[in-house]
Amino acid sequence: MSQIGIPPKSRLRHGLVVTVLVIYTVFILAVTLSPTQLDVSTQRLVFRFVDVLHRFGVPTWFDYAEVEFSANILMFIPFGFMVTLLIPVRFAWLAVIISLSFSMGIELFQREFLAARIFDVRDIVANTLGGTIGYVAAAFLRSLVHARDKRVIARALWQARRGLPPTG
Repeated sequence: MSQIGIPPKSRLRHGLVVTVLVIYTVFILAVTLSPTQLDVSTQRLVFRFVDVLHRFGVPTWFDYAEVEFSANILMFIPFGFMVTLLIPVRFAWLAVIISLSFSMGIELFQREFLAARIFDVRDIVANTLGGTIGYVAAAFLRSLVHARDKRVIARALWQARRGLPPTG
């Protein structure tokens, strides 16, 4: 601890999250801004997957479009999670706005510059939902860490007041 009650910031953790976020953002851009849709080559596999789901009791209304929607949600969960970790706690809600803005930027780029891609509001909704889930997960993790830190700091202060050596 730098001072009793104030743990130091972890530059290593921050740098790691920034690095992983940059790499993951490049991955998202590669998937979403390629001239052709990624699922074109795997379409048959996705249809077979949906057939298997239906045989295991998944309702028939859950089809290819829902698989694609779910994949978009899953793709943006890590993005929202990492963005939330990089933003100060009181502004963490901005991770949802950033996810929405990033998704809208992707969709607008596809509409304007990629003839084989289409602007789809469902993609924006799914991506923003994924970013929101990531935000909630990161906020929950932060609250757990904060509660733990409060207990550790309280113990350190209690020990310091009594002249006891800190426990490791």
